[in-house]
Amino acid sequence: MSDVPITWMRTQELAAYLGLHRNTLGNMLRAGLLREGIHRRKINPLSPRGEFLWNQEAVLMTLGRL
Repeated sequence: MSDVPITWMRTQELAAYLGLHRNTLGNMLRAGLLREGIHRRKINPLSPRGEFLWNQEAVLMTLGRL
């Protein structure tokens, strides 16, 4: 295990950081490029339409930006 803390960002924050539209993140998730549980987690798993947090480092590594 790594001792480096994970940076979690909300969808809008990560999209702005990457210079993408927030829908693009969802499209990458549906296409299988990003994965639920690794790249993205729901803030409240019991909420049917909740907000999500994204693992900034995992997304950057997958996109080849880290």
